Amino acid sequence: MTFENRISVFQQLGVRDEFLPMLKKYVHFLWESNEDLNLISRQMSFQDLLDNHVIDCLLPLSAFPKDIKKAADFGSGGGLPAVIYAILFPDVQFHLYEKSVKKQQFLQQCKAFASNMHIHAEIPKELPAMDLVMARGFKPIDVILEMSRSYAQREGKYFLLKARREKIQEELDLAGKKFKSLNVEILPLKSPVLEVERHLVLIGF
Repeated sequence: MTFENRISVFQQLGVRDEFLPMLKKYVHFLWESNEDLNLISRQMSFQDLLDNHVIDCLLPLSAFPKDIKKAADFGSGGGLPAVIYAILFPDVQFHLYEKSVKKQQFLQQCKAFASNMHIHAEIPKELPAMDLVMARGFKPIDVILEMSRSYAQREGKYFLLKARREKIQEELDLAGKKFKSLNVEILPLKSPVLEVERHLVLIGF
């Protein structure tokens, strides 16, 4: 499996041709860096990286808000989806929050693919003015809201990539006890290459 084998899928999900060369460079850099940094499971094949991670990040692409200028990504890790989105939305400033120093260094290098990224360590209690908070494979919804409480209380918007519907509901039930009147929409996402359960959770939209 090569990157080129999945280009038609990327295009189907909304990736414009002009962004494919830089997306390819990032994906290969992530793959090459993984052996030392453990950014994704070392048991994965390159096809797994494309199908389980890259395509997974692209599933909600059409729902990404078009009118934002600044977005925060919590637990950025290897840059999935933050680096991908930074490549695809060059007019948005992405602020990536990652505790691991080694992963921060990796993300700094990824600025070669998208200069509209800003790398930070800890998520501050008072999150700077943002139009959106996003996360994938980070923490439960109630924890994400708690970590950015002041932002949530200002009717902030959240774009969360999640898996099982049952687990999402459990997390929302907990969040509802801490935050009243949450405006939540759960959108099912269907992968064109895998039989997996995926959802996009939108809060505050």
